[in-house]
Amino acid sequence: MKWFKRLRWPSASDGQEAAESALRRAKAARKEAEERHPAVTEAAGALRAARQENHFAARFRASIEGRSA
Repeated sequence: MKWFKRLRWPSASDGQEAAESALRRAKAARKEAEERHPAVTEAAGALRAARQENHFAARFRASIEGRSA
């Protein structure tokens, strides 16, 4: 009977299964990130505009107070 066990096809190793699982997770994460891209870009633009306005306000306040910004 021992010879029969040697005739079986080898199954996928645990390492191979883990690699395939990691690849599936990475593909899903990439798809999710690509779907979020427009929202992230919009939020980044709004934050950039707010930072620019704050910078302008600080420089304006400093010029009125006689300090250099």
